[in-house]
Amino acid sequence: MSEIKKPNFVEDFANYLVAIKNLSQTYIKNMTVTIEQFLEFINVHKFKNKYNSIEDITLNEIRSLNNSDIYSFIFFLAESHYQNNSRVIKIEHLKTFFDYLFRIKHTIFKEPFKKINSERKLVKKLPKYLSLEESRRLLKIYENSTDEVEIRDNAMLHLFLNCGLRLSEIKNLNIKDISLTDNKFTIIGKGNKERTNYLNLKTKEALMKYLKIRDNFSKNNKNDDKTLFLTCYGYRMSQFTINKIVKRAYRKANLDDKVYTVHTLRHTCATILYRAGVNIKTIQELLGHVQIDTTEIYTHLNDQEVKEVMLNHPLAQFKIADALAYCA
Repeated sequence: MSEIKKPNFVEDFANYLVAIKNLSQTYIKNMTVTIEQFLEFINVHKFKNKYNSIEDITLNEIRSLNNSDIYSFIFFLAESHYQNNSRVIKIEHLKTFFDYLFRIKHTIFKEPFKKINSERKLVKKLPKYLSLEESRRLLKIYENSTDEVEIRDNAMLHLFLNCGLRLSEIKNLNIKDISLTDNKFTIIGKGNKERTNYLNLKTKEALMKYLKIRDNFSKNNKNDDKTLFLTCYGYRMSQFTINKIVKRAYRKANLDDKVYTVHTLRHTCATILYRAGVNIKTIQELLGHVQIDTTEIYTHLNDQEVKEVMLNHPLAQFKIADALAYCA
């Protein structure tokens, strides 16, 4: 399938997101897909198929848009059964795009989104996470193993649970990123942003145990002397392979691998730290979140648990027999 051709101003916007905003290719791709979808929509519903391709839509046409066009697109998304979260994200994509045209390029002279409610109305789905006991159970499955694959997988699980890494960050780790002397390592996260994380004693021990036998994995591929986690064939792991490794570990620990995902381990790390009293700003730095509101989901997890405890407070189970006892 050939790639949809975009107007020059959309290409310029994508280049701006890469060069200036330093956003990930995945995020930029999702954003440009939203813009293409919006342009297709207005070409049909506002311009009555005036253009054979959205590539031909001009900035003059963009300048002619108003709030009702935006609301029509929002209604279209709802009618097309997009989930609330997806609709909000798409609208934020468009807000970013129009803000770029208005404030950065000065190619439009009004803000189509100015009067549209900017409040995020995401139905926040609280992420699933493992309890402290479940986390310990997961880290015990390979604790005393002498099997080389299990030693490797044990080191990976420790990095996930103790350091809160993303799947892509584990995949891209190189040996040179780790300093066992200083008990720290460097991560290249989303948007190519670099951050430093630290190794606690258990994670360091698991990693050192793996590094002693790592070269046994590389015997089939002498060229890869930099990748930290290797497949049995000596190559850098794919995300699919890492996902399989984590799911296998869940099953060995009697945890439901259909409920819990690789990302659950990152949520678990952050949740355990927050409940241990770690400052939310520190957790933000640890996870590499750009916005603090992304990290604050872990405060909501705690709020939800407090709510459940209070709703099941012993005094809430006050029965008529108890009332009669007071009257005696």
